[in-house]
Parts: sequence; C-alpha cells; structure tokens
Amino acid sequence: MHAIISTRGLTISTTYKDALTARLGKLERMLPDVGEARIVLSREKHRRTAALTLAARRRTFRSEETAADLETAVDAAVDALVRQVREAKDRVKNRKARNAPRRAPGPLAAGRPAAEIVARRVPLKPMSLEEAIDQLRKSSAELLVFADAGTDSVSVLYRRPDGALELIEPVA
Repeated sequence: MHAIISTRGLTISTTYKDALTARLGKLERMLPDVGEARIVLSREKHRRTAALTLAARRRTFRSEETAADLETAVDAAVDALVRQVREAKDRVKNRKARNAPRRAPGPLAAGRPAAEIVARRVPLKPMSLEEAIDQLRKSSAELLVFADAGTDSVSVLYRRPDGALELIEPVA
C-alpha cells in the first residue's frame, strides 16, 4: 500500500509518519486490494482533524474525525475506516450467501429418483365413512385409503396439519 501523508498547519516527525503507515497497513489484512492511502492531518485553533481515504480496487473508503488532540482524531478516523471495511466485507458475504444457487427439492439424477420411494400394498376394505374416521383416529397414520361401502369407489381420508380430517372422493 502506498501512503501519501500531508499536513496543514502542523509538522509531524518521520517516526509518527511511519507509525501511522504501519497502523494503516493493518487494514491491508482486511482489505488486500488497497492501492493508495491518503492522509491529511490539519490543525485549526483548538482542534485537530484527521482525514483518511483508502482507494481500493472497487471502492473508496473515507473518514474524517476531529478532536482536541491529533492522536485521538487519528484513532477515531482509523476506527471508522475499520468499521466501514468490515461492513463492506459483511455486505459482500451476505449477498453471496443470499444469491447462492439452491438445489431443487427432488431433481432426477441419471434416470434415478432423488428420493427413495417405498411401496406398500394393503388390502382395500369396504367400510363406511364413520368406520374410516374411527380407524384413522385410532392409528397414528396420516391417511387412510378405503373403499367407500356406500358409493363403491376408492376414497382417501387424511389428517390435515391443523388436526382436522379431510375426505377426498373421486369424481367421474
């Protein structure tokens, strides 16, 4: 990362410049594509201002903080940049997770069904609707297929998620 440090109304030592550059270098671990960092430190009557700009490959991050002393202003500006970089990375990560391709619940793969189908053969007993309701309530099954004794057709009685029973009858 290339750092450009400029001052307005004050002078800083080379050791402070090196420490500031090293501190911004820690941001490079979070955002490796930072090309340039511009740092403007200024002094006005009773306040010091630190304006930091990071130019990354696809984004520019900027923070400007003012405080009574220069070190506090720089700390606050660097913290604001760290927060901005972290939020940008989280936004990208969440967007990728949200747009991830989802698999269909049961696609056919190589001519085989995705879910195993279990077939069970049961004798079809003719019974009345009342008998079918009693039998379904006594069992833990979700549905009952029976031959309706009154109409002589196959009907299905099943238990809905809300606990009510529903009858499905064929229509010719």
